[in-house]
Amino acid sequence: MTQSALMSLDEILETAFEIFAEMAPDNLEYDDLAAYESHFEEDGGAIVVEVGSDWPEHVGPDINLAHCAEVQIGMAKEGALADVFVRMLLSRDPEEKFCHLLWKRSPTQLH
Repeated sequence: MTQSALMSLDEILETAFEIFAEMAPDNLEYDDLAAYESHFEEDGGAIVVEVGSDWPEHVGPDINLAHCAEVQIGMAKEGALADVFVRMLLSRDPEEKFCHLLWKRSPTQLH
């Protein structure tokens, strides 16, 4: 696979939003889901960040992190995500469908 065959960051964000929309009702606390749904237009957001060094402990050592992107989705304040609802690790290789999600369960889980 060549670098040009990887999904673009826009494609990764679109995929992340689709996964989030499908899975959030079953994985977020009611208050977080209600806040996101009612304030998404003004304050909801997603960013692609550098892949965290903690991912191997969650997904194992066999995942090629160089071909992955980390997306965080949550609520923004002053242009930055202030409340992260989910961290996603997604493969950018369209031939290798892979994602792993770490959902917010408590105020300290994702940080």
